[in-house]
Amino acid sequence: MAVLVAILLAVLVAAAVLVAASMFSSAKDKRESPLATFRSGWAGRKNPDADQRAAAAAAAVEPVDLSLAQFLRETVDEGEAYLQVDDLAATLQRAKEKATGVLPGHRDR
Repeated sequence: MAVLVAILLAVLVAAAVLVAASMFSSAKDKRESPLATFRSGWAGRKNPDADQRAAAAAAAVEPVDLSLAQFLRETVDEGEAYLQVDDLAATLQRAKEKATGVLPGHRDR
């Protein structure tokens, strides 16, 4: 009996999370909201042929033969790096100062 109550509670919590997620999704995402995706999946369980056709179409696409080196050469980004050394150094310095400030009896050396 306790197992059934736990399962029922888990299903109710999952349903509440699904409804809450669909309520908080933005207007442009309504087409792709969690609730709409769940509904389409639930409706599609009766007709799995549509999924199989989509999978077959994806499998029929001609693969691209490209080496990793060629891919990296063609997709190189000459822009500013995501991480800057100066920013990292400043962050590490602040972290060190905070850490040494909380350690009892530790003086900055």
